[in-house]
Parts: sequence; structure tokens; C-alpha cells
Amino acid sequence: MAGSVTLPEVNALAVTGDIITAGSSTVYPLAEKVAEEFIGEGYAGNITIDSIGTGGGFERFCTAGETDVANASRAIKDAEVENCTKIGRTPIEFRVGTDALAVVVNPANDWVTETGVTLEELAKLFSSEYTNWADVNPAWPAEPIKRFSPGTDSGTFDYFIEAVMSPMYVKDAEADKGKGEEALLGAANLQLSEDDNVLVQGVSGDKNAIGYFGFAYFVENEGKIRDVAVNGVAPSAEAVDAGEYPLARPLFLYSDAGVMTSKPQVADYLNYFLTNVDSLIIDVGYFPASEDAINQAKQNWAQAMGVEVAANAAAAAGSALALPEVNALAVTGDIITAGSSTVYPLAEKVAEEFIGEGYAGNITIDSVGTGGGFERFCTAGETDVANASRAIKDAEVENCTKIGRTPIEFRVGTDALAVVVNPANDWVTETGVTLEELAKLFSSEYTNWADVNPAWPAEPIKRFSPGTDSGTFDYFIEAVMSPVYVKDAEADKGKGEEALLGAANLQLSEDDNVLVQGVSGDKNAIGYFGFAYFVENEGKIRDVAVDGVAPSVETVNAGEYPLARPLFLYSDAGVMTSKPQVADYLNYFLTNVDSLIIDVGYFPASEDAINQAKQNWLDAVGAQ
Repeated sequence: MAGSVTLPEVNALAVTGDIITAGSSTVYPLAEKVAEEFIGEGYAGNITIDSIGTGGGFERFCTAGETDVANASRAIKDAEVENCTKIGRTPIEFRVGTDALAVVVNPANDWVTETGVTLEELAKLFSSEYTNWADVNPAWPAEPIKRFSPGTDSGTFDYFIEAVMSPMYVKDAEADKGKGEEALLGAANLQLSEDDNVLVQGVSGDKNAIGYFGFAYFVENEGKIRDVAVNGVAPSAEAVDAGEYPLARPLFLYSDAGVMTSKPQVADYLNYFLTNVDSLIIDVGYFPASEDAINQAKQNWAQAMGVEVAANAAAAAGSALALPEVNALAVTGDIITAGSSTVYPLAEKVAEEFIGEGYAGNITIDSVGTGGGFERFCTAGETDVANASRAIKDAEVENCTKIGRTPIEFRVGTDALAVVVNPANDWVTETGVTLEELAKLFSSEYTNWADVNPAWPAEPIKRFSPGTDSGTFDYFIEAVMSPVYVKDAEADKGKGEEALLGAANLQLSEDDNVLVQGVSGDKNAIGYFGFAYFVENEGKIRDVAVDGVAPSVETVNAGEYPLARPLFLYSDAGVMTSKPQVADYLNYFLTNVDSLIIDVGYFPASEDAINQAKQNWLDAVGAQ
């Protein structure tokens, strides 16, 4: 599994002692599959796996203390945690996969078509208020609905109540508490069972039946029953991965550090489970959990056992961290960004791709300079994302704090700042300029080219620079001007910027196209801006080597070119959660930037930097 945390290897032949598990009927076939593989690799003990429902599993694990592992198709409840605490157990959660709940009918049912049912119709079909199919939809037959549901101890039952029944019957969390469950349990012709095979038999034996259970049971019994699309989407690996199928839920194992250390076979079983589940789960009919969720489960295992594993999943395997997949077709709502003119072409490229994949909203990308972008993001609070060609300053962070925003940094690439001259310039040769000469060429102390180098002509230097709001300007001051003019950080503060801004024949612009036009129109001109603009306008201008090194993919990646700098996006967790389209856009950006950035004329950030940006995204949205 690319990018996964690696746990210590388990030698099944060396594992002894029995393991007792119980719980979710949905997790049962997955646990059974893993157990078979574990035994097949040499484990000679006995693994008990009782299918008694999630609630029953927590009862045996937390109240009776009879089991080593609880299998669950929902997260543990506070009351169950309290029960564990009473017997000296602290439940540890291990996310192992994702289940799509399948709604099924008899194959002879010819009225529920390929479009299936809506969530509202599904709630009505399991409600005491409706007796016949025709009561729910007049186009359906006036025949009694035969209902088959997992029992009340089942996590599948709990999930169905939460996802299907409650949205229809619970309008007020306190006043209507339990009404969704009451509506289902009061329905006529209802059969409840913790055994999903009983439900399959019931639906397969009656034309008027409808039921629901874990997708694995549908896969296993597909010839006997037929699945039903919900809100027009049938359950499948593709629909679940894309977030399109509305009835998908996490699957868990729970154990306790005391159990795992006193019974090492339990720790070995859980290790084996987490290490191998992704290669087995599809065969069972479920879907892998996100890489981040599996990595967190492995970290939980390592913490319980007091061993160390790599803290960053990608760092552990030397590969990219993966974010949840974004389905552009499902993203709605507008996104407002502003900032660096250097980041602008990259943001524009990503936006084009995002729209090309189906995003139908509007992405505003204003090129107002990095400082202007932080002003709109941190002071005015008008934008969702700030594009920046430098890191945010302390004063800008303070402005964000004042309006309740905490800026989150996402490194997206590397820009090599290009120094350019007119193609007719025949005195700056292939060796280019030194950093000191470059500072002088933009300094108020020097007017003509010959003032900087006697071999150059006695012609006035025509200077073209990004404006003071630009991160490119800030970077040039820091990397080029300050080393020459700032000898004492306090006494000489601002002197590099003063030297540039006081120079004759200086044109400032936040629009890099204006700078390109200026340099291309005057033989005596020199300018600087992001490398992407040089690539885009290479026929009109000529790049200049700095300290003997010209900007290129090779020189930037090798760390040889002296004028390279990071590119960033900034957002805020509150913005990302209140406007999920912003989180999706940032996810898409981070996931795809490396495949797009070279075409724009920039260079990928290091894998570590991109992984950190992805981790920042996961932390911001609370992804597990």
C-alpha cells in the first residue's frame, strides 16, 4: 500500500493462544476472511468470531469483558465507553474499511426500476405510516410491503435509522428523539434479525419484500436478490469511492491495550488485520478505508504496544500521501481566491482542470499581489484562499486572528524568479550577471549600464519590477537587494527596498504582462518576475543567468539556481468546513499540482513539502 505506515512483521507460525471476537454481522465476513488468511499462514490457535450485532459486541467487550476484540459497523457510543471504563478497559479504535449498505428487493419485483428509490421513499417503505407499496408511490402495486431489517443490536440498524429514518422523522433533536426508530419498529410486516442470512432468505422468498444489510451480503447472494439504487446511484466501488452513493459507512475493530499486551496473540491478529485488510477487503465485497484512516489505526496499534513507527505515512514509504478522492461533478458553490501574480497561472491551470472534470461553480482568481491577497483574506475576510509567493508575515497572521481566521499553509510548488532582458541586448552574455551586479542594476546609486560594469554601454538602465504588494518584489528585495544594502539588520532595515524604489527609470506593476511588454519594447531594459512568465513569453524576452546559472528544471531541482522560492496557498479550517467546495478545491489542487506545474513553467515542491501540505489539509477538515 503506497505511503502506508508499516507495522512490525507478524510471523503467523510463531503466534500461539486463542482470540475471541464478537460483534457486527457486517464486519463478520471481513473478519472471517482475515482469520482464514492468518490461519493459512500458520497460526494454529482458534479465532472465535461471533456475529451478534455491533451493540451485542460492545456488550460482551465492555460490560461482560468476555471478548478480546469488538467488531463494529459504527463508532462506539459514550455509554459503551463508560461500561468499558468500569471494568478497566479503554477501547482503542481501528478503522478497517468502508461498507456500502445495500437496499435489496426480490428479483421478481418489476416496479422498482433502475432509478431505484429516493431516500424519502426508502424511509416511507420502512415506516409504520405506510402499509402498501402504492401508499409510497401510486405507480407501485397495492400490495403489502414485507420488510426485513437487521435487529436493534446491529450497527447496520443504527446506521439505517441515522441515515434514512431520522432525516424524515427527526426535525427537532430533543422533541423528536427516537421517532425515526419508532416509525420503523412500529411498521407492519417487519422481521428483524441479527443474522443477515435470515434477511436474504426473507427477501428472496417474497415478491413484495424489501430489506437492507451490508453490501457484502448482497454480493454473496446476488442471484437471489436484486440491489436498489438510492437517489439514482447503485452501490459500487466506483460510487462509494467517488462519494456518490448515499449509504456508505465506516467499519471498525476495537480492543484494549491491556488485552493486547497480556494476550500478544491479539496484538498480532490486529497487526495482521491492519497490514493485510486492503488486499482482502474488495474480495469480501467492501471497500478500503482511506489511507489516512488505516495509517491512524496503525498508529493506534503502535501506541498501544509502545512501539515506534514513522509518524508520517508518506515519509515511512518515501511516497506521496493520498487525500480522499474529489468528484468534481459533485462539488457545488463558488470559490474566491486572490493574491500572487506568480501563483496566478498555476491557480488558473488547476481551475481549468477542475472545471474540465465537472465542477460547475465559479472560481474567482484575482491577481493582486501576495500582500494584496493577504489583505483581502486576513483583513477584509473577502476571500476563501490567498495565493502567495512568500510565507505569510506575523502582522498578516495577527490580522487574520482579529477576524477569527487561523491561516493554514499549503506549499504547492517552487518558482524560479527569472531575470530578463531585451533580445537585442548583446552585452549581457551567457555568463549573465552576479547577484551583486543584479542589485546594482536595480539600485538608485547606478543610472547607466556602464556604471555597473564598464564593459557595458553608457545607456540608461530601464528597470521593470513587480509592485510592492507582490511576493516577487519581497523576494527580490530579500534575495538580491538586502545582501548588498543591509549589513546591520536594525540599522539598515529597509535600505534594500529604498535603493530599488529610488532608482531612476523604474516601472512597477502587479501585472507581469506589463513588465514583459516593457522589457520586450526597450533594448536597454531589464526586469524580473516568475519563471512561468518567461516561458510564456520566451520569444519576446531573454533570460539572464545569475552567478553563472540559468533557471531550469535541472538547476532548480539541484539547488544550483540562486533565485528559487516556494509558492503557497493559504486558507482557514473554518472556511474549509463551512464551504466544503473550498476544501475540495484545495484537495484537488494538492492532488494534481505535480502533474500540472511543469506545463505552467514552475517546478514541483519536494515530496515532503507536498505531503506536509496534504497533512495540513487532513488536519483542517478533521479527516480520519
